[in-house]
Amino acid sequence: MIRFIFLLVFSCFLLAPLFNLFGQQADPFLSDRIANLKARAQNHEDQVANLLAKPSIPRTNFELPFSKAVEVENSSPSQIPFIPVPEYVEGDSDLVREIPSSRPADNQSVEVDKGINTVKSSEDADLEKAYDELYASKSYRRMEGYYFGPILGLVLPQDGAIRTRTNNSFTRSPYTPDTGFMMGAQIGKDFGGVRTEFEYSYLSFDASNSLSATLHNFLGRIILEKEIGERFDFRTGLGMGIGIVGMDAIQDISGTGFTYDFLLGAGYRLAENFSVQLDYRYYLTAAHDHYDHIKSHIWLISVGFDI
Repeated sequence: MIRFIFLLVFSCFLLAPLFNLFGQQADPFLSDRIANLKARAQNHEDQVANLLAKPSIPRTNFELPFSKAVEVENSSPSQIPFIPVPEYVEGDSDLVREIPSSRPADNQSVEVDKGINTVKSSEDADLEKAYDELYASKSYRRMEGYYFGPILGLVLPQDGAIRTRTNNSFTRSPYTPDTGFMMGAQIGKDFGGVRTEFEYSYLSFDASNSLSATLHNFLGRIILEKEIGERFDFRTGLGMGIGIVGMDAIQDISGTGFTYDFLLGAGYRLAENFSVQLDYRYYLTAAHDHYDHIKSHIWLISVGFDI
C-alpha cells in the first residue's frame, strides 16, 4: 500500500511540468513567437520562388576567335607593311641601331613569295657575300717565307768502278750496286714561285765485291714552281754542292769532290703551312783518283713546314 502511494506521488511529480506547459498555451508571448516564425518561413518561400522564376544564365563560350588568314599573294606591294630590320654596327657588339620605319627606297626591290616578304638591298647583298665567304670551300694558298722539313728517298745507283793505282797507271775494278737509301733534312725560303734551299743528306748503298759506299752531301738548290690548281705545284730545280765519299772494299777509299743533281717533281699543299713533295733526282759526283763518277737515280719524298 505504501509502495502504491509512493508511485502515485512520483508520477504526479513527473507529470506536473506537462500540465503547466498546456496551461500556458494561451500565453501571448509564445503565440507571437510562433507567428513570427511562420512569417519568416513564408518570406523565405517567396524569395526562393522569385529566384526560380528568373530566366537561366547563358553558358560562357571559352573558344578563342580565329582571324582569317591574310592572302598576301593577291595583295599589291604597296599594301605590304614595312618591318624595320636591326642594323649591326661594326666595332661594338653591344650597340644595335634600328632602321627608322619607312617605305622601301626606290633602289630596293620587294618580292612576295607564298606569303613571305623579302626586301633585298645593298646591305642584304653584303650579308650574302659574307655568308658565301664563311661557308665557301677553303683554299690553301702558298705562304711565302721560311720552311724546313725531312727528306727520305730510294736510291738506284748505276754501275761504277774503283780505281787502283799501279806504278804510273790505274786499274779499274767494276762493281754492280744494289738498291740503297737516302735521308736528310732541308731548310729554305719560298719567294712565291721560286725557292732556295740548303740540304744535308746521307746516301748509302752496297755493291758487289763486298763494297759498301756512303756519301755525305751538302747541297744548295734553286727550285722553280708553277701552280696548277689551288693545291698542286709543278717544280723543277738544280742543286750543287760538296760530297764526301767513303768506300769500304779491300781497302778503305775516301774522297771529297763536287756533286750536283737535277730535280723534277710536284708538290701538294695539305694545309696553308704544311706541304708534301714527290721528286725525281738524277744525282752524280765528280770522278776521283780512286773511283769513277757515282751516278744514281733517286725517288724521294719531302715534307715542308712553314715557319
